[in-house]
Amino acid sequence: MKYYVCDMCGVRIELTELRYVLKMNIFAAYDTMKIEPSDLERDYEEEIQRLVEKMEAMNPKELEEDVFKHFTFDLCRSCQQKFLRSPLGAPERAAGENEFPPFDVDDFLRRLDDN
Repeated sequence: MKYYVCDMCGVRIELTELRYVLKMNIFAAYDTMKIEPSDLERDYEEEIQRLVEKMEAMNPKELEEDVFKHFTFDLCRSCQQKFLRSPLGAPERAAGENEFPPFDVDDFLRRLDDN
């Protein structure tokens, strides 16, 4: 009989049970560069050759994963809920717990006046 296994906790998920599919892509960010006129005048052959030589010495799989990697996971309901609360696996905070203490605007303005 066919079944799935939760990729987070290992519990068996029957075909009749609710299952969640998590798809993730991680890829190198592309930030546009500002091109100056001097950039157009540069000779890039030596730099390109150096990069090619460096890449030839690298593991092809690692090189590919430096650019893009796709993941697909099956999750049970419990792990789906855990993932939604903390997608990157950081420790969960108590309800209402903020990263920063409350900010008192009036107190801040009074301090500005005191200086």
